[in-house]
Amino acid sequence: MKLRERFPKLQDEAFVRSMVIKSVYGSMMLEDQEVSKQRLEQLYTEVKSEKQAKAA
Repeated sequence: MKLRERFPKLQDEAFVRSMVIKSVYGSMMLEDQEVSKQRLEQLYTEVKSEKQAKAA
């Protein structure tokens, strides 16, 4: 059984995006590295588009 089959919520792009951003933001705050959530959203979008471009 694949992870996405076991946890259907992982198929929801908005959910995955929010979890990644919250996780990275929290980790960086614990390390005293300030970064805005807006910047993390931009980075997420850039990395996702690069990954999709390579896959195509």
